[in-house]
Amino acid sequence: MDDQPHLALSELESLTVLDAAGTEVGELIDVVANLATDPPLVNGFFVNADDEQLFVRWDQVQELDTDDDRLRLNVPRERLSPTSLRSDEIALVDAVLDNQVLDMRSRTFVRVQDVTLEAVGGDLAVTGVDASGGAVMRRIGLGFLSRRLPHRAGDFVPWQEVNLISLRLSRLNFIDAFTELTELHPADLADIVSQVGPRERVAVLSALNAQVAADTLQEMEPEVRTAAILEMSAERAIAVLAEIDPDEAADMLADLPRDVAETLLAGLPARDAAALRGLASHPEHSAGALMTTDFVTMPTRITAAQALAHIRAERPEDEALSVIFLVDEGNALAGAVSLRDLVLADPEQNLTSLMDDEVVRVTAGTVEEEVGRLMTRYDLLALPVVDEQGRIIGIVTLDDALEAILPEEWKRRLPRLFR
Repeated sequence: MDDQPHLALSELESLTVLDAAGTEVGELIDVVANLATDPPLVNGFFVNADDEQLFVRWDQVQELDTDDDRLRLNVPRERLSPTSLRSDEIALVDAVLDNQVLDMRSRTFVRVQDVTLEAVGGDLAVTGVDASGGAVMRRIGLGFLSRRLPHRAGDFVPWQEVNLISLRLSRLNFIDAFTELTELHPADLADIVSQVGPRERVAVLSALNAQVAADTLQEMEPEVRTAAILEMSAERAIAVLAEIDPDEAADMLADLPRDVAETLLAGLPARDAAALRGLASHPEHSAGALMTTDFVTMPTRITAAQALAHIRAERPEDEALSVIFLVDEGNALAGAVSLRDLVLADPEQNLTSLMDDEVVRVTAGTVEEEVGRLMTRYDLLALPVVDEQGRIIGIVTLDDALEAILPEEWKRRLPRLFR
């Protein structure tokens, strides 16, 4: 076949196919590529010939002439026969052109306006997808205008950065669809899930393990998150909810219809359900509404070594580890010690000698503005919330305080550490 250094998929559509004798066979309707090679190589073409669809292998092509709109074969028509796609093949016009693919560089979906092809040795390779306005102009016969259109950085997506998630979902091949996605940060996964429809959203969250799905839900915008929970089965939603930080889980339940929330609560362990009901009962914009019940308390009488052994055994959440709160024999808040001081202390040193006994604290009814003021004034990573008897009932972490008090445009600029 004559060399064709660069081609666009749209240039091959509707080419007239001629056999070795120059007799017209039919019209080229699709290009078949092998996904098992890197890059994918063109295996052949589907040709519409009268009332049947024939397959032309790549080695049966003599000449590909886009200027003359023809594809000439080196075999007679009789050597051609119908065939179907193998599991490792893809029909580029049907499955890729005019469809959405995921650009793994930006974690965003782009609409494929064309597919780029390039001669590699004696083969034709798929090199990427073109999402530009220029590709649209070429396809409608206004290619001369494409040179005048501005080029954006994301217009061309190299094939190695293309994820055919929509195609794989349509084939119910979840494992292949999410091979690349499962390693992403939950914030990136949330961005991706927010761009797809309900069916794809359910598929994504069902394919992830419960902990990753929970982390992804916590990164979503509230309205998308609520829709995602409602689309799950009750069993799946309960499993995911059990992995979510209690304060976040309480917020999610508050956004759900009452009957759905009650169904999910009924499926959780009684202790967890009671904690969530308690969190949900606090007024909005209060410390009680902001706090989480994941925190670490220990008696003042134990040693640093005993405290560290307890932490290793309990394996608390990251947010709960920044400060360890100490309680007296009546379970009232007596002091606090940082994890750093605990690690550096003599193993036999008693926690009473390590602790700060002047702990800033608030009650559940304290307004969130005051919570934020105290945490910033005293450089606190965690602020304890106590009841009327001085017993600790929860903590407000710095990220939750910032989320509540900062303007929306500021929150979008915050590093991921604080979101």
